Amino acid sequence: MAAQFSQFDGVETLLFISWLIVVIWPLYYSIRHKTSFALSMTVSLLLGYLIQVVWTLFYNFDLVNLWLWEDLWMRPVEAKQPSGWVTFISAGFLHSQFDATHVLGNILVISLVGIPLEQRLGRNRFIGIYFIGLIGGSIAWFLFNIESSRPALGASGAAFGLFGAYLAGWPKDEIPFPLILIRKWPVFYLAMIYFGLEL
Repeated sequence: MAAQFSQFDGVETLLFISWLIVVIWPLYYSIRHKTSFALSMTVSLLLGYLIQVVWTLFYNFDLVNLWLWEDLWMRPVEAKQPSGWVTFISAGFLHSQFDATHVLGNILVISLVGIPLEQRLGRNRFIGIYFIGLIGGSIAWFLFNIESSRPALGASGAAFGLFGAYLAGWPKDEIPFPLILIRKWPVFYLAMIYFGLEL
């Protein structure tokens, strides 16, 4: 991965730095100013996805020469190496730029389920659960596909972690969610629907 970064030209370097800034800045702002981490994470994921789309457009028009994102996905066969360990986290900040429903589904869950969960747990415990889910999802993919080169990417592991925490603590809660109608739905039903869609 480091070898590929060293081959960046000016446009590639600018796009990569832009991606890092839009992913990290909302999270830093949340921690520094004690604002909602769930809301900041949705902004981070959405802006990061937009940079991915811009990179793809630039790549299609030969304005950039390297395809960066594959090096940041978590591929089990490559993640065994120490240089691949960072992908257990970086994969959670990337989504398929050819499937907008992937990122939209994840940010919908992280915002509409995450915000009330964060209010109940507090910001620090919420952050812990979020990253346990994110890294746990990557580890699960790694263990069940250990010899595979198929990548894992997306914040689905984190979203499942949030659902799991909510179900463990408040299984009878209802939260507003747009399923056909925007109304309060039982958390259990939302978790089962999300699980079914992910499968």
